Amino acid sequence: MNISFKVLLISIFLILVENLCAQQDTLKYWIQFTDKNNSPYSIDEPEQFLSFKAIARRTKSQTPISEQDLPVNQSYIDQITVFPSVQFINPSKWFNAITISCYDTNDLNQIMQLPFVQQIEIVQKLQLSNTKDPNETTFEIEPKNNIEISNNSHYPYGYSYNQNHLHQIEYLHELGLNGEGMTIAVFDSGFETVQEMACFNHLFQENRILSTKDFVDHDGDVYWDHFHGAAVLSTIAGKIDGVYYGTATKAKFHLLRSEDADKENIIEEDNWVTAAEYADSAGVDIINSSLGYTQFDDSLQNHTYAQMDGNTTRIAKAADIAASKGILVVASAGNSGANDWKYISTPADADSILTVGAVDSLGNYAFFSSVGPASDGDVKPNVASVGFQTYLYIPYYEKVVRANGTSFSSPMMAGMSACLWQAFPNLNNMEIIDLIQKSAHQYNTPDSLMGYGIPNFRKAYTDILGNQEQPLNFEIIAYYPNPMDENGLKVLLNSDVSQVIQIEISNTLGQSIYSGEMKIEKGQNLISIGKFYTAKGICFLKLIAEDGREDFKMLGY
Repeated sequence: MNISFKVLLISIFLILVENLCAQQDTLKYWIQFTDKNNSPYSIDEPEQFLSFKAIARRTKSQTPISEQDLPVNQSYIDQITVFPSVQFINPSKWFNAITISCYDTNDLNQIMQLPFVQQIEIVQKLQLSNTKDPNETTFEIEPKNNIEISNNSHYPYGYSYNQNHLHQIEYLHELGLNGEGMTIAVFDSGFETVQEMACFNHLFQENRILSTKDFVDHDGDVYWDHFHGAAVLSTIAGKIDGVYYGTATKAKFHLLRSEDADKENIIEEDNWVTAAEYADSAGVDIINSSLGYTQFDDSLQNHTYAQMDGNTTRIAKAADIAASKGILVVASAGNSGANDWKYISTPADADSILTVGAVDSLGNYAFFSSVGPASDGDVKPNVASVGFQTYLYIPYYEKVVRANGTSFSSPMMAGMSACLWQAFPNLNNMEIIDLIQKSAHQYNTPDSLMGYGIPNFRKAYTDILGNQEQPLNFEIIAYYPNPMDENGLKVLLNSDVSQVIQIEISNTLGQSIYSGEMKIEKGQNLISIGKFYTAKGICFLKLIAEDGREDFKMLGY
């Protein structure tokens, strides 16, 4: 950045914040860095900062591990947090930035002049009027649970039968496809008393809550913050046989708090970004986000409909980055269909995610469900699920309740997507989205209310079933770095048996670059292939066993 221009920006920025800081209130800022120089991490050794499951997703989605995946430079963070009025909040490796709180403009002035600081943006000002709408999600308590647990025609679904049946998801459940082996991250405002609710007992008994993390208060406890996340989780994982059955009761979960239910500030979008990066590093398959942003306590931060183009807000950009790394991001469309705003919120506008509107259990459009399209013309919402009079659980009630909101149609869809993906694990996230959309009832005539319509998961399953080949007795989980470099190649694979496999790497002319064999054991194996020559451009990796082979395309260095 031109030095004189940067000085001008500093002056303007400090004038803007001077009055805000006059009362010595702590404000919160997004600090953008210029680079990731001198990082102790290398894209050649991604296992240092990504789980093997995350690396495997990169392979399946053919997304190279890049500098974007490297953690933020800790030295830069240390040089900023040394200032006495500064408190570190969250990092963002994808945007190469951090969020801090600071109450001293002198400290802020010195930070802005550090050579590695590109810009600073206020993301939370003084607390003003609260724009949270307490009526946005409404609940209705059932008078009593009068379904016979052992003898009802819709066992084990009970109250949840109609909302499941609208999508024919029971067909997949009967095949044993309940999300087993799939990992879902739920982003929300808190998960109050989830650990005490009977409908979640199976999650804790089977150790299927893999992690919890609070990106708002950083107090290490998401179970006492807010009830909304518990209600959302119940539509996916809630299970009391004969009374209630969620859409993916066998999935594993990360419960992540990014939303502050008492405020509405841009910083919550940045919390979401960091949560997405954490979820990516942990190797999740699906993110459910029953959150959306349009208006804030400080009206100067408000979004416009023109910004709902999938490419403007930081949270929409992050949702698309997550999708580019192989994560299926499912987001609620919003509940503004009946008010002046009426349009989808962000990140529902993101191009590469599955945005979900709301209908009732008969398939009728819910009047409050936010409408599309995105401002750039993309079909939004993509599909619809039950968000009007949705049966679910909330804390402190042992009874099923009914609730309204796209907050619940989104996790309904996320859970069903997990079941479908469990059936076809070789598909990537975008192929799953395409399959879901094509199964929907108005795929050929999408509209601004329900997008492509109401997916039919029986149809999605049967349409593709005949195209699946018999799997090999080994599976490539990941190979990296891609592009390759002079240090060689690592291949992570899982084998059903102990065996010897042939490894061949060739160029586009069919000429052999590398040839060898390797003994692998049953289970997970990490193969390291040493230095070998390869020119720039495309080359091909082949792993050959007795029952077949796997071919992959790579880039040379």
